[in-house]
Amino acid sequence: MLGVAAPAKLTRHIQLLAALVAMELLNPLLSKEQPTTRILSIAVFATVCAAVFRAVLDTTAQRWAGAILAGAAIALNFARLLVPADLHLPTEVALDGFAAALYMFVLAVIVSHMFAARQLRSDDVVGAFSGYILIALIWGRLYAMVWMALPGSFRISPDVTWQLGNWHTLQALFDYYSFTTISSIGYADITTTGPASNTLVWLEVMCGQFYLAVVVASIVGMRLAQTLAPPRDGS
Repeated sequence: MLGVAAPAKLTRHIQLLAALVAMELLNPLLSKEQPTTRILSIAVFATVCAAVFRAVLDTTAQRWAGAILAGAAIALNFARLLVPADLHLPTEVALDGFAAALYMFVLAVIVSHMFAARQLRSDDVVGAFSGYILIALIWGRLYAMVWMALPGSFRISPDVTWQLGNWHTLQALFDYYSFTTISSIGYADITTTGPASNTLVWLEVMCGQFYLAVVVASIVGMRLAQTLAPPRDGS
């Protein structure tokens, strides 16, 4: 029985990683302001939530917390289809807030799983990579929230400002900015010009460096210890 169950478990974080990457690839393509594309966008996000439940949330308390955060985000996604134009901004800010909270919660669970594991598997390494992507997505949502609330907090190149006119491309643009920031690349097409955005940038850089230095380094150390450990009797 154990030999049958193992392969299914080994794919859990791979499914989560695939769902996260697919969401980032598809969202910019769903930028048309039509009900069908908006519903498809919600379906993509719901697929990511389903992958989260399958890969990460093991206990009843975790599933309840995840369901509340995911349910609120999905409900706000549908609300964007129904609310009048003057309520779009607060609805989208709230949506980004709940999405960021969901990603933070999932990241915390992934990290706790890795440090609690007595033996790391290849799937746990994929989970650590998914965690790094989640950090960037968290800050992408926070950057978008700051932009919508305080547009003067960023200076954006005219070559990419067209992306700000649609919610999906706006999210993709700030996710891109977040990934270039956490990796310390930076192409200068988006720069911060206000205290709130400045603070978010240095917090993301510090969080990303801490994750690599502590979480990833710990995984490398645990894997090395497993490799060098003497074989057990009878193995």
